[in-house]
Amino acid sequence: MSIQRFCLKFFAAPETGFDDAIFIEIFHEWIRLKAVPGVLLDVADYRHVPDGPGIMLISHEINFAMDYAEGHFGLLAQRKLGPGETHQARLLDLIRTTVTFGALLEADSRLAGRLRLEAGRFHYMANDRLLAPNTETAFAALRPDLEAMAGLIYPGRPVSISRLDNDPRDRLTAIIESGSSLTMPALLESVVA
Repeated sequence: MSIQRFCLKFFAAPETGFDDAIFIEIFHEWIRLKAVPGVLLDVADYRHVPDGPGIMLISHEINFAMDYAEGHFGLLAQRKLGPGETHQARLLDLIRTTVTFGALLEADSRLAGRLRLEAGRFHYMANDRLLAPNTETAFAALRPDLEAMAGLIYPGRPVSISRLDNDPRDRLTAIIESGSSLTMPALLESVVA
């Protein structure tokens, strides 16, 4: 399957607690300092949207959101374009970028250790309903790329990949779980090695 547009979401640990307006300050600073790769464009505040994207850092290639979809807070990365000849290469590139972003965010002193993203589990959402409709057939076609990627980022760990049982009108979503808790810095070591 050759999907260009897709999302990843790493969920925050339940004990996470802070005023998420701090992300506005952090993301504006990151734009000024060019703290993350890519063409950083703007910060958007969608906190008024129930179960919405919260605070977003918009870039030319990827939109990053401190997302509240379906009542689950976490870091969502939406790939719009970028490098990679194959879906698997594009997927690995987005994982590297998202994990780097997440580790940098967790380390920010303004959050004072109050944000912890669980790196041992994430969701993959296909953002192309034409190429990847929310069906078992599309999931079966997507699964080999997800398995190959999981083997690279979670070496030596048992991994389960399952399809989220959601409304067929929603995006095709896969749940990738490594079977153990993992921190962003630990996963970062795996994906940049």
